[in-house]
Formats: sequence, structure tokens, C-alpha cells
Amino acid sequence: MSGLSMSQAGLDDRIGNKANEARGAGADGLDVRLMRESGMDARDIMHLRKFTAAEKLLIVVRCPKRNAAAFHGDLPGKTWATKNKTNETGTVRDAHGNLMVSDYDLMSVWRYNGNGYTKIYISALEPGAASGPWAPEATRLVREMNKFLITRIQHGCQDDFLNPAKNPGVKMADHFLALDVGHGVYLPNPIFCENFYRVHALLWPYDARGRHTGLGGF
Repeated sequence: MSGLSMSQAGLDDRIGNKANEARGAGADGLDVRLMRESGMDARDIMHLRKFTAAEKLLIVVRCPKRNAAAFHGDLPGKTWATKNKTNETGTVRDAHGNLMVSDYDLMSVWRYNGNGYTKIYISALEPGAASGPWAPEATRLVREMNKFLITRIQHGCQDDFLNPAKNPGVKMADHFLALDVGHGVYLPNPIFCENFYRVHALLWPYDARGRHTGLGGF
């Protein structure tokens, strides 16, 4: 099932209203610009920047479609069980016809140690398992984020899902946001994202076709 049907002008008006709401909640110009680029809510970006600064984290997120910024907080996030694709508005209907907005997908989480970044593995402790218990620190961090996120995190990091046959990999249409110890960097496609990883000496676990290599983990 498709999502909402709305003109781009109507979507732009809604995004403008969301920007005003975010400014009223304390978001600054960077948060609003990153919202327009990434499709995430500016308030979520603001709080993630503060969280990464406090926890000394680098968090990389695969972003929803840009127009999804019009609906965060008004529609629930797309559930893991919903396999239908969002349309150009960033929305989709589940099997029962309920509207949802495209969610945020964690790619990886790292902690800055003063010299570089250490991976925080956020996935099932059994490598390659689609579900199962996480390490305590992984559980704590995602729970803390979900206390303030308008559109919440629903699953672990894609980089850490060490099952190449089932990992969705990366596609050229994908775009990303890196929250690096309080700073936000928009990465418009996987090439930019891979370069960001390499510059920061992070493991990029995807091959030239965007398929997961099975590398990573603890």
C-alpha cells in the first residue's frame, strides 16, 4: 500500500512548520538545515547532538526520505515488520492501512577515546542473528536515545548485523547523517559515507556493490 498523497508545496509548508516548532524547542540553524537535508526531525537532531557530546559518541544514521521531515511526531515510525516501501512523501501504510513515517536506521555507533573511535556493537550477541539479547551498554544507549527521540530507534545497527545474505546493504539512493561528538555532518550517498568512515579510521563493512562483507563485530 502506498502512503499519503500530497503536493510538494504542501509538504514544504509542513516542513516549514516543523522547523518553527523545532526552533521554539531550542533547535538552532544547523539542526534545521540538517533536518531539511536528512528528513529527520530537527528536535531529534538537536538532542542527538547533545547526547553524542555528553557521551563522546559518533552515531551514523541512514536517513529517511527528505519529505519525512513533514510527519515526525504526527505519524508513528515505520515498524520493522512493515515491508512496504515509503513513497515520495516519506510515508507508508502497513497491512492494516495504518499510516507511518519512514524511521531512522542506525548504521553504527562508536565512542571517541581521545585518539580515535572504538566500536560499540549494537546487535544480537549471537553474530548474524536477527534477534536476541544485546550487550548491556548497547541496550543502555538505545534506551537513553529513545527517551528523547520523537521517531524512535527500533532495531540494532545495520553494520553489526553480520549476516550478508539478509543484511540489506547500502544503495546509491541511501543518504546518511553522522552525529560526531556534538557535530552534525550530512552524507548524501554511500560514497560520502564510506569516505567519512575511512577518514575517521572506521571499518566500512560493504563491498563495491554495497553488499555487507560479513566483517565487523566485537
